[in-house]
Amino acid sequence: MLENRSQYYADEINKIKENISKYDDLEQVGILHEVIDDTPFKTQNYMKYLHDEYYIIHTKKEIIDESNKFYKLAPEEDGTANNLYKIIKNRNSIRDYQNKTISFEAFSNIIYYSFGVKSITRGAYDQRDYPFKYINSQGGLNYLDLYIFVNNVESIEKGLYYYDFINNRLCQMDYGNYREIIAKINYQNEFTVYGNFVTVLVADLSRVVPKYYKRAYRMAHVDSGIAIAYLELLAENLGISSCVVAGYLEHVLEDTLELTKNDYPILTASFGYKSDTSKSVW
Repeated sequence: MLENRSQYYADEINKIKENISKYDDLEQVGILHEVIDDTPFKTQNYMKYLHDEYYIIHTKKEIIDESNKFYKLAPEEDGTANNLYKIIKNRNSIRDYQNKTISFEAFSNIIYYSFGVKSITRGAYDQRDYPFKYINSQGGLNYLDLYIFVNNVESIEKGLYYYDFINNRLCQMDYGNYREIIAKINYQNEFTVYGNFVTVLVADLSRVVPKYYKRAYRMAHVDSGIAIAYLELLAENLGISSCVVAGYLEHVLEDTLELTKNDYPILTASFGYKSDTSKSVW
C-alpha cells in the first residue's frame, strides 16, 4: 500500500508541529506560509528557478489503464450557440493590450458582479442584515478583499483603489501613475503595466481562521480561484481580455497595499482589450 503524506513525513511533521505549537492557529499559518512563499527575489536563490524545460504529465496512466469502462462525453458540437460556452471557449490569457479606454460601465459590471453584494440575509452570524457577495466565500465571511491599480478606465483617476463592496464604491488609497510599481511587483511580467487595470486578491485570514482553523488557508486559495474566474469571464463577456499572474513579489505588494500580517495576497491579474497582434499564452 502506498504511503500518503502524513505517513511518509510523519517524523518531520511532528517536529514542525512541536516547534510551532506555542503559537495560535493564525500565527502558525503565517509561519508556514513564509516557508512556502519561496520566491527568488525574497530568498535570493535565483539559480533554483532556472530550468531547461518543463514537462508535465497531466493524466494518471495507471488509473486509465486499469479502468473497467469508459464513457466518451458528448458536448455540443457548436459550443458557441450558448453564450456562456462561447465566453469560456474564447477566453485565453492575453498579454498584449490595446491603448483603448475601458468604459466606466464595463468596469463597474466586472467588479460588481464578482465582488459586489448579491443578497442581504437576516439573522446570519447574529446580524440583522448580513451581506453575501456574488463570489464564493468560506462560511460567507467575506474575507477576500479586492485592490485595484487603475491605469486607463473612463472617469476614474489613475491610482490605487480598494473596493468597498458594502457600498459598491472604489476607495482611492493613492493617485497617480502606478505602472512602474506594477512592473516591480509583477517582476518578469512587465506586460501588466499596459493593462487598463490590475486586480489584486487578498485574503484576510483573521476573519476565517477562528472558524475553520488552519484549513481556512487552503480554502482561501480555492475561493480566490473561483473569484478570478468570475472576473475573467465577466470581462470576456464584454470583450475585455485578461491574464492571471502568480509571479509577483509578495513583500513589495504587501508594502504597497499597506497590508497587515494577517493579509495574504493570493494573485494578481491584468485586464485590457486584446491588441490586433496579440497571441494567446494558453
